[in-house]
Amino acid sequence: MNHLLFFPEDKFENEILISGKRAAHILNILNAKEGDEIKVGEYLGKVGTGTIKKIDESIHIKVNDENDPPEKIPLRVIIGLSRPKVMSRLIADITTSGVEHIDIIQTWYGDKGYWSNDIFSESGLKNCVVKGLEQSMDTIPPEIKLIKRFGPYSNDVLPGYLNEKTRGYIANPGSEQSLKVNPEESAVIAIGPERGFTTYEVDQFIKAGFEPVALGKRILRTEVAVHFAVSRFSS
Repeated sequence: MNHLLFFPEDKFENEILISGKRAAHILNILNAKEGDEIKVGEYLGKVGTGTIKKIDESIHIKVNDENDPPEKIPLRVIIGLSRPKVMSRLIADITTSGVEHIDIIQTWYGDKGYWSNDIFSESGLKNCVVKGLEQSMDTIPPEIKLIKRFGPYSNDVLPGYLNEKTRGYIANPGSEQSLKVNPEESAVIAIGPERGFTTYEVDQFIKAGFEPVALGKRILRTEVAVHFAVSRFSS
């Protein structure tokens, strides 16, 4: 982790008390000792530094200066449900990128059984997000929506995402138009699961106002496509 992310339950009087895996990381990986200063951030709060005041059963840290976390990218990423291991990495990586919103949606080619995986529980999603926040030295998680019915979502929700200031794209191999980003606009981009979107699903996105775009001349894996697309909006 690039900074220590702490939570309300870690607070005790004027210090934060850290134990378990996070303490082991501070001691064994960062090789920190009493008197050292480390980077810290409060979940949903500020970022800054903290001084290690004492080490016993826990690490006692006094938080010093506090600043606002880095700004988010005004981007919503829609991802077709994929294998849980893939989704775990993607949620962490997208969080690291600073994206504001993530929608994970059921599609024709997405195995409905994946939803029962612990990754999609409240604690599972938070674990993925925390990894991304620790990596990027951020404290504000993206809003994550789990969409298990594509029909109502495509008809009732997707059109509301777009307006004169927000543009929508759907990654569709073979499209004549390539992804071109306007840094002054917020955006929504949809990327399908490993086997892609069906023709019906693509048509529903287009009906909602999304523009089909190609992410290069080759067909990319979901992970690669997401990283490629997000990097265009964050540059």
